[in-house]
Amino acid sequence: MTGAASGWNRFAGVPRPAAAAVLALLALMMVWGVAGGVGRDHIAVAGPVSARLDEAVDDHALYARIAERVAAGEPYYAAAADEHRRGNYPLRPFVTVRLPTLAYIVAALGERISMALFLLVGGAAIFAWYRRLRIEPGLPLAAAAVGALFVAANLSQLAARDWLYIHETGAGALLALALALYRPERPWATMAIVAAALAIRETLLPAAMLFGLFALIDRDWRAAAGWVAVGLAFAGGLAAHIAALAAVTSPADAASQGWNGQGGWAAYLSFVQATSALRFVPGWAALLVPVALLGWAAWRSRLGMAMLSIQLFYAALFMLFARPSNFYWAMLVVPTLFVGLVFAPAALAGLVRSLLHPPRLELARRSA
Repeated sequence: MTGAASGWNRFAGVPRPAAAAVLALLALMMVWGVAGGVGRDHIAVAGPVSARLDEAVDDHALYARIAERVAAGEPYYAAAADEHRRGNYPLRPFVTVRLPTLAYIVAALGERISMALFLLVGGAAIFAWYRRLRIEPGLPLAAAAVGALFVAANLSQLAARDWLYIHETGAGALLALALALYRPERPWATMAIVAAALAIRETLLPAAMLFGLFALIDRDWRAAAGWVAVGLAFAGGLAAHIAALAAVTSPADAASQGWNGQGGWAAYLSFVQATSALRFVPGWAALLVPVALLGWAAWRSRLGMAMLSIQLFYAALFMLFARPSNFYWAMLVVPTLFVGLVFAPAALAGLVRSLLHPPRLELARRSA
């Protein structure tokens, strides 16, 4: 699979200097990851004095207890504020307290049905990616099956009870489905799913903004208006969240220590390893994540551009701001990250070919 025939492979036929630069950058990222010591040194795992509820610990237990109290009839914000105080969690600024959507879902449906609901979303994402890769021109049928397998392997937390209460789990599954369904000419399904994901985790706003930017670039004013409507609805919901939280907190409540982890590349790779199927094969994140990003960079398409932009944005976010205890943030993008490996063999083949056998246009220029 070279990708040359269909034209999807951005790295097929690139000039030799460009091929050398990309391969050098790939090698640098791998060496940097290996030297950085990917693993638990960059992850804050639960300790013996962590908050616990059955098998749930730390943030898992915090959000599980809040949902449990909401199910018992308590108001969300009163229960959340009380649990944050009891567990010595900060209540300021407002982003330290999650939006109430997930707690309401679990309280209304119960754990089992809520898990089944998110498993259904995950199954839909797996099927949607299989179908999307199957109909893309130039890709063999095996690519669809392998890509769907990567999505399935990295959605496995959906089957774990304690991960139900981590908001990034459900939001990441919804984003994976929204991306597979994304088509510029028919953005409505993606728009609705992204809106649902935003209601669970507000950190998905950059992805929504990217889709809105694409609509503006395409001068699709209806789609742009739809994304603006999503943004306005989100802003209204966030304002209501801030007001409701302010009613149950005071300046005396604990404030967050901030988000300035600055863990760098090794921390990002560690987050990916801890939340993906690579947790079973420690060390491989340093090698496979750069290759997956290369694969996304190779796919010359609107979806390929969207995927690369989202992956790089959140990678930068994790490297700069996430603390070791925020490692589960990576679950927003992990479900789709390794689909990029589907495109990587053709990308590498094109780069190596250009390096060893420069394109004819380059040779012609040299001979002239």
